[in-house]
Amino acid sequence: MDKKLLETVFDNVYNGIYIVDGKGVTIGVNRPFEEMSGITNAELVGRSLYDLVGKDNFFSGSASLLVIEHKRPVTATYSTKTNRKLLVKGRPIFDANGEIEYIINTIWDLTVVQYSQQIDADTARSQTLAEEDIITCSEQMMHVIDLALRVANTDSTILLTGESGVGKSLLAKMVHRTSERKTAQMMQINCAAIPEALIESELFGYESGSFTGADRKGKPGLFEMAEGGTVFLDEISELPLHLQSKLLGVIQDHEFFRVGGRQVQRVDVRIIAATNKDIARLVAEGNFREDLYYRLNVIPISIPPLRERREDIPALISYFADKYNRKYNSYKKFSEKLINQMIGMAWKGNIRELENSVERYIVTSPTENIVSEQGSFDTDSFLSEGLSLKQILRNHEQEILLKAYRQHGTTRRIAAALGISQASAARKLQTAKRQTDGSEIKIEE
Repeated sequence: MDKKLLETVFDNVYNGIYIVDGKGVTIGVNRPFEEMSGITNAELVGRSLYDLVGKDNFFSGSASLLVIEHKRPVTATYSTKTNRKLLVKGRPIFDANGEIEYIINTIWDLTVVQYSQQIDADTARSQTLAEEDIITCSEQMMHVIDLALRVANTDSTILLTGESGVGKSLLAKMVHRTSERKTAQMMQINCAAIPEALIESELFGYESGSFTGADRKGKPGLFEMAEGGTVFLDEISELPLHLQSKLLGVIQDHEFFRVGGRQVQRVDVRIIAATNKDIARLVAEGNFREDLYYRLNVIPISIPPLRERREDIPALISYFADKYNRKYNSYKKFSEKLINQMIGMAWKGNIRELENSVERYIVTSPTENIVSEQGSFDTDSFLSEGLSLKQILRNHEQEILLKAYRQHGTTRRIAAALGISQASAARKLQTAKRQTDGSEIKIEE
């Protein structure tokens, strides 16, 4: 294959390509990458990713640097200085000595996606949260992401399953953002968070005067607002039985009636559903419609729990530590001993629990090097002392407050770091100081 043909292929594939050497120095990028990122080849060639990555820099993160660290394929998302969101699959190429010679990065643009605020407050809050990143070097998760990317440009219904906190909503957003529907809305609703009396009107909308308190002009539902786009139904197992038949009609015939309406509404949407429950068992028990289950389960994607992909934990700890160090303007680092300890934990709450733990360590550790005994407590030692649950929680709260006081110095900063009011921070800290050393603190205005 001649050089001209290789260059033609390089610059005309669908995805962006970013090539670096084994030390993280940029060798070159193709034209699709330039177009999707807004960053030129000339700006990047010869420059090390160690110099290009960081706050207010070219990239917020790098799959290549994770590949260098872990010496295995990595999938990650990051943002660029041009406000683009990119999904990157980095693959190492090894030399005869087993050292990384090159890293080939294949890139998807995740930037274009729209959200609507015209829905219930809980869902609106979930959709305005800052976007999280996908970071994995697990072979299991690589297969999950590969499958999601393969089916993204189809209209087939997807059913995401997995324990709470594994990243089902994150994967749903990735599917939408890599699909041909990404320029339209992605509407998300948590079926467990909306009262049963309201969920039908949230999904399907309502006509004027259809119930007490209804808007005089009526209101479109999620399906209408997502026209041409995607509807993500989280916790689908909680959808009431009487609405399951109505949802089945949307999937089969692409049409429905608004609440109180007589005119058929036709829609073109792609449905992604998610649950942390065993729907097959719910079907057997008569608590979920069998025909709806089969309609939703066209493309089943099961996301493994964190304890089954422990190789992801160090990279996730690093990512969350960086996130919260920036948030709290600190420079704390997890010791190798603590990282190894966290790798061995059960993580029943999965990535969500891991993130909360990292934030807690960052907030409560009095030193920059966080070791295993800091920011946590030994439950067994509390139990052996015969303390009640109320006493255990009070002692742990006092420990957190005192460490936060040593770190932040003022009740205003403590309140901001712990997400409580200044009055609560002052009252609780005053009590903790009196009970530990008998001293008082000065409450600043």
